[in-house]
Amino acid sequence: MLPSPTAIPAFRDNYIWAIRQEDRCVVVDPGDAAPVEQFLKENGLRLTSILVTHHHPDHVGGIPALLQERDIPVYGPARETIPGMTHPLAEGDSIRPAGVDMTLTVMEVPGHTLGHIAFHDTDHCWLFCGDTLFAGGCGRLF
Repeated sequence: MLPSPTAIPAFRDNYIWAIRQEDRCVVVDPGDAAPVEQFLKENGLRLTSILVTHHHPDHVGGIPALLQERDIPVYGPARETIPGMTHPLAEGDSIRPAGVDMTLTVMEVPGHTLGHIAFHDTDHCWLFCGDTLFAGGCGRLF
């Protein structure tokens, strides 16, 4: 079974990406733990790692609660302070997140925050870019 991305609705206008493979799951930018925990329970999944694009609360707020009863890796931007981060990443790094059979390349995409990163999977043509791109243009730049 290949990895499969699913959007988990969060807050009023956001979502958290879940990358599933068999009974394992990686989440991207878990700003809220509650919808992630519900998704895991409803689908019989085990959280195996967390990917983070930048430090804003709506992207990292759920990390402490998700780590309370789990010892899993947290991958995030080296130039930012991310709660629970175990694997700081920079431009050109390549990772295989624990729990899924895929390789992601890290791209530094400063603008929304100075340390913002994106995760690119060339095999599946997936880009997890946080707040860098939106349906109508680029993310809010500071």
